[in-house]
Amino acid sequence: MRILVVGAGDIGMPIIKQLSEEGHILAVIEPDEDKCREIAEHADAAIFIGSGDDPEIWKEVEADKIDVALVLTNEDEVNLRACQIAKKEYGIPLVIARAHQPENKERIRESGADIVICPSEETRRLFLNVLETPGLETIYENLAMNFKIVKVKVPFNGNAVGKTINQLNIPDECRVIGIFRECELTYVDGDAVLKGGDQVIVCGPRKLVEEIVDKFRSIEVT
Repeated sequence: MRILVVGAGDIGMPIIKQLSEEGHILAVIEPDEDKCREIAEHADAAIFIGSGDDPEIWKEVEADKIDVALVLTNEDEVNLRACQIAKKEYGIPLVIARAHQPENKERIRESGADIVICPSEETRRLFLNVLETPGLETIYENLAMNFKIVKVKVPFNGNAVGKTINQLNIPDECRVIGIFRECELTYVDGDAVLKGGDQVIVCGPRKLVEEIVDKFRSIEVT
């Protein structure tokens, strides 16, 4: 594939090196000359010294021939403008962007990014998963949309064992997507009976999902 990487910082540089090793045709836009020299030493890429929000440098890159744009600078305003140029001026099929601040994710998406990733959000999710594991894993969370998907494990001595999903009185705004049982995913309805060790996938508004998780994790007190 022909891939354009905008920004060779802490995230962009290792991605550039890996994509080069995989044999992709790479172009890189980066304003820091020292980083450009590092790219030249460790990757096979066409290097363009400048800012990703400069329309003139996109002409030099021949952006109309690019298949994928990875917009990865540390500056959200630069990323926003770069996504506008990539999608709205050149129609690049896939634009993946970094959001430095979580509150800027939607703005960057609206500017033209097909996928927006916020490393700080992902790091927080990973740390919380480590804290909550093995009983709970956050699969996806979007603060702006008030939406969350989790995988929660039913304890073998849990109150939910032997009950149907309907008996747990799950709010209408939430859904049980499926159950992992003995390493197999089963799509279920409200009549499904829960077993100890089931890993239940639940989605819905964040606060409601967190309340539902307690129902699946509660343990019989004797």
